[in-house]
This record gives sequence, structure tokens and C-alpha cells, in this order.
Amino acid sequence: MLRPRSSIFHRRRGHNSPVSSDDTLPLSHNERPKLGRLRSSSIAKFCLAFGVLFVFVFILPLLQDSGKSIHKKFAGASSGIQQYDAVIVGAGWAGISAAKALLDSGVDNVLVLEAQDYIGGRSKSVNLDGSINNPSMHGNVTNIPIEMGSEWMYANTELEDTLIDGGYLKGIDTNRGDAQFVPLVDSPFYLQTFVHEEDENDNAPATLKTERMEDELAKEEYKKTLGEGEDGSFGHAAKKYKEEKLTSDLDGQFLDLVMAASEVDYTGGRDELSIFGDTIDEDNSGKHYTSVPGVGYGNTAAKFAAPVAHKVHLKSKVTEIDYSYPNGAIISFTRNGVESKVMAKTVLVTVSLGVLKAGNIKFTPSLPDWKQEVIDGMGFGLLDKCVMQWDNPDAAVWPKEEWIELITSKGENSGKWTTFFNPTSYKGVPMIVGWAAADNARYMETQTDEEVQSDMMTNLKAMFPSITPPDRYIITRWGSEENVLGTYSFEIIGREFSNDSRLLQKTVENVWFAGEATIGFWYGTVNGAFDSGRVAAAGMLEVLSASSPVMGSSAADELQTR
Repeated sequence: MLRPRSSIFHRRRGHNSPVSSDDTLPLSHNERPKLGRLRSSSIAKFCLAFGVLFVFVFILPLLQDSGKSIHKKFAGASSGIQQYDAVIVGAGWAGISAAKALLDSGVDNVLVLEAQDYIGGRSKSVNLDGSINNPSMHGNVTNIPIEMGSEWMYANTELEDTLIDGGYLKGIDTNRGDAQFVPLVDSPFYLQTFVHEEDENDNAPATLKTERMEDELAKEEYKKTLGEGEDGSFGHAAKKYKEEKLTSDLDGQFLDLVMAASEVDYTGGRDELSIFGDTIDEDNSGKHYTSVPGVGYGNTAAKFAAPVAHKVHLKSKVTEIDYSYPNGAIISFTRNGVESKVMAKTVLVTVSLGVLKAGNIKFTPSLPDWKQEVIDGMGFGLLDKCVMQWDNPDAAVWPKEEWIELITSKGENSGKWTTFFNPTSYKGVPMIVGWAAADNARYMETQTDEEVQSDMMTNLKAMFPSITPPDRYIITRWGSEENVLGTYSFEIIGREFSNDSRLLQKTVENVWFAGEATIGFWYGTVNGAFDSGRVAAAGMLEVLSASSPVMGSSAADELQTR
């Protein structure tokens, strides 16, 4: 809701003149007043006339000067500022879904400020022509997109229904009975062990041997790791479980892999992740893979946003939101190095939790303590990829299964680049995606591209000795991206995520908040971000419907005369 008007600057009806006409009553024609009453009436009239004269000569100029000073106090910042009904900060899925909802409801005076040079946020498709999130590439079946961010879409959601109805998912198998799952238990596992060659020299150095485990043995070992957890973090539970339940080195190695895979899934470190967090996959929600030729999640975002693209200013980084005004806010931003300001009746902030944590946007006044505590306390993780692609179809020397896991032995590279996704069947060209999360991802971001490629190829060669270097590769560094600073939220130990998410979403005066971290159960998903934008737009519409659809001069005056 908008803040109530300040009584100081709210002119009430019936109080425009300093004296009411009811202060003196006319005498009746039939009344013959006595001399004393006439004298009293004359004195009263004289006092009244003198009072009116005093007000006009002395008081009104002072009030006018005061009004001018009030106006001047704001005029330096507001003169010539463009006015909007709604300003949305961020053009990811939350921002574009909110913008579309507002425009579809008749609110056209909308501005979207996006710090990046593309629409789509953490849905980011890199196309064969080098373009990013290109709507013209959506539907071009000769284009093979590479996803730097989100890749899967959950089935049976409002987002999926919306995109199917709009024809955005052509080329994707959206048969709900055939929705893809990514179960770890069905992956081929490769086991690394140190072995000593049998010779007369007992001091011969051990060599690292990598072999594919038999599927049944792998499943049996995996099931051993699914014991009863205790309150606390993944890491604590794993350590305790390893000490009390697992009896062999192989059991321990397998559990380490499961922990690393959990970090990839949830982006938080194993010592931060709560073992009692909600798991969407436990609800048997199917998934669709979006990064097929002619589609791509980022390209889909840009295509979906096409009707509102003219409202989006790219390379526009918001630096301050001053929401201290009773009927609006001033948003400061830089665009191509030029500082600018705009006014808005309502503001929606959809930047990542990482950006909020870093304090990259100044709020005036400062956000309430309850809001800042939630921002500081929630978990926000990091997940990166190294995507490798080959031109020669014969380069695919790995199994056809979609997920491949490497159980590393204890050593310097233990746990690094151990989870691989194989999208070759979707892409039509050989491709492997390596995943790194939490501390492994933070370490990776300090390396050069060549070092990252070398580390990942070392593990791939261990499993597939005949593999050749890729023809091209792309590496993400979401933690170093100043406009994101991570990937998505996770349930951290010691906090109730549902309550934190609710408070993060809660409106502060005329400022709304949306994004994956604000939507509770669907956190960390595009579907969650999409839904959160629509929720925020509904609240903004409720406020805007109580005023004129377009912010006119009167609304601007209310801001300027604060």
C-alpha cells in the first residue's frame, strides 16, 4: 500500500480561507440594535478587517515563501523527471511477468530498468551466432543454444501452461506423462581408486584407476547413503552417518559424491544446507528440457518479453530507491554512464538476493530491520558450468545416459568436476556439461578458462581415455557477475525458509519485492520467479486502481510539494 498522505501537505476542503463567512452574522431588518450593540458590532468589524489585512499583508507572503522553499527542496531532484505508474527493477522472469500483467490490465505507463544488456536474467541462451537471448533465434531450428543459466522447466505449472498456450514451447516434448526426471540413482557411475602394481618393488607409487561400476552395485551403494538424517546440515549428517553406518572406503567415497551432487542441486555448501528443506522433486514434478534447437530458455524469455520490450531500458543499473515520498518514489540509475532519475507511484524490485545482500541498491530510508535481517540471513548459493561441444558426431565416446557421475578418490581434485550432464540427444551434436557448486565453484571462478578446461578434461579422460579436446567451450562465472552475484537461494540451517521468503516478499511502503527467493516452495526455479512477478503486479494494480491510470501533473505535484 502507498503511505498515507502527510497532514502537513494535505490541504483539507473548507480551509482555504483564513476566516469563515460564519464568523459574522447579518442583522435582521426588523431588529433595532441598541447603541452598545452597534458599537460592539463596529469594533468587531474593525477587528475583522484588521485581521484580514494582517493575514494578506504579513502571513500569506510567509506561507508562499515557505511553499516555495518546500518546492525548491524537491525541485532540484525532480525538475524534468519523467513520471511512471510503475517502475520495475530487473528484466528477468519476475520482472517481465509483472510488466506483462500490468500492461495486460491497462497500465501502460511502465518502465523496466535492466542492468544487463539482455532480457532474461538467469535464463541466458548463447546462440551459434554469438547473440544472447535473441528472440529471432526462437523458432530457428538450425540454432543450437547453450544455456548458461536455467535449462529445465517444471511441468504442470502456470508458467508451462502460459508458454504452451502462447506457442513458445514448439519443439519441446511437453507430454506430461513423458516429462523428464533427473534421478541420481539411474546415472552411470565411474569409480576412481588408487592401485599398486604387482612387482618386486613394494615402494612402487600407486596409480589412479577409473572404471565404470556395475549398475546394480552402484544402486546398492547409493541406497546405503539414504539413511535417516538428523537435524542440522547435510555435511554434519553425512559425517555422522559415515561414522556410524558406512563400513568401507567405497561407502565413504559414494557418500562424498552424493554430497557434492547435493551442492550442485541446491547451490549451497554441504555445511550450510538444511537436511529438512523442501525438495520439489519429492513431489514428483516432471521436467522438460528447454535447450533444444530452435528454443533455449533465454531465447524463450526474450520472445515472451517481446510485447513489453519497448518498455525495457537495458544497461540501466539502479543505484538508489528513495521511497520517502508519501505518493511515490524517486529511482536513480545509470545508463551508459549517464546518471538519471525517474518518478514512480509503485516500484517493484526483482534483483537477485545476492545483489540485495551486497547492498548494491541504496534504499532511502534504509529498509526496516526485519527486512534487512532476512536479506542478510537467507542462503544464496553458487552454481557454475563448463559446457563443451564437439562438431564431429563420432566424438561422443561417453554413454548415452543423461547424467554421468565420477566417484573420486581422496586427493587434491576430489569432488571437483564429478557431475556431468549429457544433452547430446537433445542437441544433435556431442556436448557435455560439467557442474561446480559452492566452494568448488568459488575456487573455479579464480581460475583461467584454460585451467578450468584442463581440470574438467582430466576427469573426462579418466573415464573416457579416447575423448578429444572440444571444438568450443563456455564457462559461467555467476558469482563474479556484479548484477547477479550467485545463482539462487537455498534453505540454510537454523532458519525457516518459508517465513524468510514471506518477509522478503513483503511490501515496504510503495516498494514491492519479487524473484525466486520470495515465492516459498518454488524457490530456485524459473516457475517461482514467474509466479512472484504476477503476485507483485496484482498488489501494484490494487494501489494504482485507486488513482488515475497515468501519473499526471497533479500526482507529480504531490511528490514535488512534499
